[in-house]
Amino acid sequence: MMIEINGKNAIISVSNKEKTDILAKRLIEEGYRIFATRGTADYLRKFSLEIHDVEEISRVPEILGGRVKTLSSYLLGGVLAKDRNDPDIKKFGIVPIDLVYVEPYPFIERYLEGKTDLVEDIDIGGITLLRAAAKNFSRVVVIPGSGYIDEILENMKEGEISLELRRKLASITFRMTSLYDYMISEWFGSGNDIFITGGKKFVDLRYGENPHQKSFAYNLYKPFFEMLREGKEISYNNIMDAWAAWELSLRLGENSAVVVKHGSPCGASVGTNSLQMAHESDPVSAYGGVYAINGSVGVEEAKFLKDKYLEVLIAKEYDENALEILSKKKNLRILKGNQDVYRIPDMKTAGNIILTQEWNRRSGNIFEIILGGVDDATRRNLEFGWEVIKSIKSNAIVAVDGMRVISSSGGQPNRVDSVKFCLERAMKGGKITEKTILISDGFFPFKDSMELIHEYGINIVAAPLGSIRDEEVIEYAKKKGMVFVKVNERAFKH
Repeated sequence: MMIEINGKNAIISVSNKEKTDILAKRLIEEGYRIFATRGTADYLRKFSLEIHDVEEISRVPEILGGRVKTLSSYLLGGVLAKDRNDPDIKKFGIVPIDLVYVEPYPFIERYLEGKTDLVEDIDIGGITLLRAAAKNFSRVVVIPGSGYIDEILENMKEGEISLELRRKLASITFRMTSLYDYMISEWFGSGNDIFITGGKKFVDLRYGENPHQKSFAYNLYKPFFEMLREGKEISYNNIMDAWAAWELSLRLGENSAVVVKHGSPCGASVGTNSLQMAHESDPVSAYGGVYAINGSVGVEEAKFLKDKYLEVLIAKEYDENALEILSKKKNLRILKGNQDVYRIPDMKTAGNIILTQEWNRRSGNIFEIILGGVDDATRRNLEFGWEVIKSIKSNAIVAVDGMRVISSSGGQPNRVDSVKFCLERAMKGGKITEKTILISDGFFPFKDSMELIHEYGINIVAAPLGSIRDEEVIEYAKKKGMVFVKVNERAFKH
């Protein structure tokens, strides 16, 4: 049966039916004829709406078990025709389409849920329709999801849907289809010849690194946190510090706590009472910092934090009573951490160049005893300290004792200054004991650092080797009766 080509026509094909009946009813009131794919048509007819089957304009039935529904020259021609009076419209009996509303198969949602067999969730026809409509936005309205229906309905109150809104939705559509393809590529296991990023706007930010810089946050794969309570609007620096704290806590493992200030851990601990121990690593630096707990926050932890000044708290889970206590802190952002965070590579930018690398995951057996001996407790402290040092900017130095950080320093142009600052802070707090270990992220180029370490009373040192003066460093340690542990990797962070 030939369809009358005059009048306004809409195509609806959605996996998510939310608000679809509301939109369809309003479109019919505005004089649209609605053509829908089988599942969508069956749904809309439950509301006593007059719905046409999309086969009436595609001229082919759904085939291959539903794999092909809308891939038809007649249907796509009706979407892509720049002009309703194009001679081919009349010549081939093509029905011009004025509005396309498509919600693709929920590939992304199912991927994020951890589903593995996703081939049949890859949408082809729906994505094609969206891209075609977005390309022809000057004539066709594209609606790339239920989240935009309210805006469409509001705009229709003014008459025809505005060109400004059609252009905006076209831009959103191409960004959305780009993200869709990106996630499919990630699921397949993409090669590294082409780098693609895609993400949805995640949260509104107060500002960037400084108040005069605008900033935006998008999530790739899925965000590393869920916002439980925002307090005041989260900022760029809050997110950067929250990530640094949470990622380190994941590497340290269960029952760990981390405090980060300006991107660097100033406190960390693992084990019983880890939150208090992490705070006491450097309570001055912890003021106004970000706290991460790889474990449950209960009433005891909430009471400890209620009088502390912190910007952000991120944890694995929270007791309801603890949340009630913490929610009384007016500006505190309370986040629930996501533990599945390594699906995308570690990414940084240098101007307009994107750099990627593998994540610096938890190290294995990398310690080699060169001088002296270490017991099991010392070895656990070495493993703990090495994970912490990975999160400190080079030249990084950390002093650990009893599975907690007692002092740290990093970001200095030379290693001697980093050693000195770390030792002075540790000595000031009276925290150096015979079990204290000092760890360096790279080799000591001269023995001057070892001289400082010995002067401050630390007897156990761990560092990579690789300097032309390694023998001098080892000989000095041997002469002073120090324990020296070679670390068979380095941990530079820039």
